[in-house]
Formats: sequence, structure tokens, C-alpha cells
Amino acid sequence: MSEILIPGGTRRQVQMSKPVAFWYNKEYDFIWNPPSALIDNPPEGFQRILCYHAHEVDFWSKKLRAQEILQHEMEEAKRKEVEDAIEKASIDDIRKGLDQSTDSVNKQFMARALEKAQKRRDKRKPWTIEPVMACEKKEGVAS
Repeated sequence: MSEILIPGGTRRQVQMSKPVAFWYNKEYDFIWNPPSALIDNPPEGFQRILCYHAHEVDFWSKKLRAQEILQHEMEEAKRKEVEDAIEKASIDDIRKGLDQSTDSVNKQFMARALEKAQKRRDKRKPWTIEPVMACEKKEGVAS
């Protein structure tokens, strides 16, 4: 097996072509991506962090992704709770309609509607989070 050896004196930090900005609120440990790195004044309570090197961007973007995952899990739990209640009520209504159907056409229709509603509930896909920031992709420094 071949190994790549990098002599200690030749390693350099990779500099970004444009600085990447983050706004950070230390009190709430909250990170925010500003619309542009050119904006000098962050909102009150936030400090502006400019990243000129890939390792800095990687550090802050990892923190931002962790924050987004946490927020997403909270939102997903709320959304799932509401959607599950709506779907359960809908499926219960369709079952009730199937039980109360008097002719074969209505029974077939309600049975098919019930089948579709249950498949739709079972196939619901979770929302996903982008694994890397766009600037990391563009610069080719995404880990």
C-alpha cells in the first residue's frame, strides 16, 4: 500500500477566493449566515466572523449544520404530530364512509381511497438537510 507523505514545511492553509461571513450570538450559541460577507454591521447581539481559510469555514459550517439539524428535528417533530393527527382523522373518516357504504360502487371507491391514504402515509419522506454549504462546494473544500 502506498502512502502520501507531506513534509511538514510544505503544508499551507487553503485560502478562500472570497471571505465567508457568519454572524454569531455567543449568549444563545446561535449562528446565522448573512446575505453577504460585505455587510459590516450584524444585528444587535451578534458578532461578525469573517473566514478567509477553508478550515475556518469548515469549523463554522459544521456548527451551523449541527444547529440546523437540531432545529429541523424540533420542527419535524411538530410537523409530524400535526400531520399524523390529520391523516388519522382522514383515514378514520374514510373507514367510516366504507362501513356506511350501501352499494358496491361506493364500497369499491372508499376501499380504494382508504388504500391510497394508507400508502401515502407510509411513503411520506422526511425532509433532508444539505450536507455542505454552497461556498464549500464551489471552492472544492467540502469535507
